[in-house]
Amino acid sequence: MAGLYKTRTASHPEYEHFFRYTSGRWLWDEQQQLRDRYRVFDVAELQNSAAKATGTDGCVSMTKLAEGGFNKVFRLLMNDGKAVLARIPNPNAGPPFYTTASEVATMEFARTILQIPVPQIFEWSATTDNLVGSEYIIMEEANGTQLGKSWDEMSPDSKLKIMREVVSIEGKMLSVSFSQYVFLLFPAAYGLSLIQPLAMEASTLRMTQ
Repeated sequence: MAGLYKTRTASHPEYEHFFRYTSGRWLWDEQQQLRDRYRVFDVAELQNSAAKATGTDGCVSMTKLAEGGFNKVFRLLMNDGKAVLARIPNPNAGPPFYTTASEVATMEFARTILQIPVPQIFEWSATTDNLVGSEYIIMEEANGTQLGKSWDEMSPDSKLKIMREVVSIEGKMLSVSFSQYVFLLFPAAYGLSLIQPLAMEASTLRMTQ
């Protein structure tokens, strides 16, 4: 797989900025910090996966929107005008498989069970054993304007309405409790009949009894 990654990078140097961390610098051990956030993947296959997931013929453009310490986020524009977001985890994001699988299950739990308006996930993979060569999540793009860009121009009544919506969302999240420090996985991940909490102790995963 390492050789395949090298071929992809060498063949498409125009995508190197997709793989590298480009949002900041470090004063301490910068080279290691950059290695921890360097992820090579097959850009064309990610675009193909997004097109198939949305039922379109192809992707016409792809841009890096943002990246934090653990993930890179890309905006993919399809040929019919639809846009989706793709998230690629960095090597330092967390335990392979479990980090992506749990994020997807948690988002779906929030969207379908708690009825919180989070983006719908169209396709995902929690393994690198795929054509993309990386774990990934493809989800819908949230409509609207970033709140920080319009807050100062909003009326007091509009601000109050938004704050009430935030409180409502927090109330739904606080309505769910677990007996241990847990994360969620889909039943298929462990052959379970229900989404079950897992306990993490000393970086070892085990089923909660």
